[in-house]
Amino acid sequence: MNNPLTLRIMRSLDDSLEGPEYAINLLIAELSTDTLPDPVQEVSIRIYSTRYQLLGADVWQKPNGRKAPRKIRFQLASSSYWLEDCCHLFLYCNGLLRGYASFALFSDYDKWENIALEEAADHPEALFFVGHLCHQPWWSRLAQGSISPTAIRKLIDSLLWYTSAPSPKRHWVVSGDEAQAAAFATSILAASLTDSHPKACCRFALNDLLSGRLSWSLLRDNLDDKKTVVVQVDRMGTSTCNENMLDLLSDWLKSADALPFVFHGSEKNIDLLLQYIPALADLFDEHTTFALSEMPDNSIWNDDEETELPLPEEAGVCDLRQPCPETTDTSCNATQKLERLIGLSQLKADMQDACLAARFARERRELGLDPHEENRHHMLFYGNPGTGKTTVARLVGELYHQMGVLSKGHTVETCRTDLVGEYIGHTENRMKEVLEQARGGVLFIDEAYTLVGRSKESNDFGKEVIHALLPILSEPDPDLIVILAGYEEKMQTLLQSNPGLKDRFPLKFYFEDYTNDELYAIACQTLQDRGFVLTPAAEQRLRAAIARATAHRDAHFGNGRWVHNLIEQGIVKSMARRIMSIPGHDRTDRVLLSTVEATDIDEAEARLALRPDLRVPQPVRVGFRA
Repeated sequence: MNNPLTLRIMRSLDDSLEGPEYAINLLIAELSTDTLPDPVQEVSIRIYSTRYQLLGADVWQKPNGRKAPRKIRFQLASSSYWLEDCCHLFLYCNGLLRGYASFALFSDYDKWENIALEEAADHPEALFFVGHLCHQPWWSRLAQGSISPTAIRKLIDSLLWYTSAPSPKRHWVVSGDEAQAAAFATSILAASLTDSHPKACCRFALNDLLSGRLSWSLLRDNLDDKKTVVVQVDRMGTSTCNENMLDLLSDWLKSADALPFVFHGSEKNIDLLLQYIPALADLFDEHTTFALSEMPDNSIWNDDEETELPLPEEAGVCDLRQPCPETTDTSCNATQKLERLIGLSQLKADMQDACLAARFARERRELGLDPHEENRHHMLFYGNPGTGKTTVARLVGELYHQMGVLSKGHTVETCRTDLVGEYIGHTENRMKEVLEQARGGVLFIDEAYTLVGRSKESNDFGKEVIHALLPILSEPDPDLIVILAGYEEKMQTLLQSNPGLKDRFPLKFYFEDYTNDELYAIACQTLQDRGFVLTPAAEQRLRAAIARATAHRDAHFGNGRWVHNLIEQGIVKSMARRIMSIPGHDRTDRVLLSTVEATDIDEAEARLALRPDLRVPQPVRVGFRA
């Protein structure tokens, strides 16, 4: 880079700019044009999070017949807080990658920070990420599970090495929590090795092969047109027969024409496998070994979403695993989970009626009484922020899976930012990827009304999302439930934007605001789950704080989200400041470390009122580009 480029960035709460209501934070970036190539026609900026997920993007285009200004300003809107311990910034000039920078973003609001950009060629892993990974259909799944930034950085490095490594290719092994390791092996590694073609992947359980439930011939026959094989490693016996079979497998994997195998299992089961057959250990190296439990997550998360959900498994994989005879139902099904939610009494009753109707229709179809009846259950969720729409959407997948309506029952959560592309055809590709991920479960689109802006211009890419949904919504038996959520009044505007949209959503559910007693119950339950105990005085202060917060509530009051902020960003931090300032406090005093005092409530309430970044997210008008 002949002349180093320098950006300056600033977090802002400027409400004088127009933008989507779901955007609660704005990052402003300014770039001097003195060092840009001449002539410059277009400059774009993309910023990714610590987990390499897109946080925001903006594009500047030179007006016809005008000179480039001295400074170019970018406005990057986000539906989550700009608070990352490592952001990844990419700058493009005239469509070519010009510079890269990684930086921490913990600055206060309305304070500029200078960011020096470096040559992207000096960062091959960053170049590989934007050139080959960030647009892959499976990459967004990393945001749905608790995969640490350490593991994600290793994934980028390993895939970069793998694509440039000489043949023969190495095999892979993933250890850690069994569910997480299985999802990582199937939905991430196998997806990357098969170029996102699920049918090019075969999966089997090692114990099925060792026990004879899966024959060698059947396994080999299913590998003819495959690109990779995923192997589930469970607890094994120590018989001589097992060792002989594993020796045979090891010899097979060492052959030059062997497909790449991805082994996954708990740390203990993987260790036992390698102890039985040491030769297998030679098939892996530091690039192809992922010990997820040894990769701690040290980043600071700043949204309300759960990060411990397992990643969705890839649909369409050739699965040769045999059914487990001892499989039993879970002790707490989705119906019980729904009933245990605080409040939402009318919603629970309406959902129960919808489930009964679905079961009734299914039984009629099974008896041939109405074979042509449609099996569509698309839903509209009306309600203010923080009223439980996302939580219930996850339970809808489980409920309808238990009834046999959905084949998988998972939930894919998304919004306009995730769906709308930046150029013609980009939105269509994104929608295909999301719909593929959601098949068999629920596609939940929050703040869906933002897909239709105030402008009637034809280049609003949000409308492409609606057009891509219509064929799915028209399928008589789609094995998919689409849920659109948002404010009722603005959702009506969305439904009126397309004449055929409204009739395709037969089910409508209303989420009422929580009462003061319900908000107090949510707060107490959250504190109890975290192992905290309120003193009698703290209980009174908590009730009073909730009453003051709800006295002048409007449509944008955060409900359960406000309670979450009060506890996580207020009470817990106030307790930490109070207790850690006690000289020589007893680190083993469980009572001290778990008791919430009245002063903690008072300080938390004051923090929530004074700190703009801790308030309930209001619909800030910020810049946004589709």
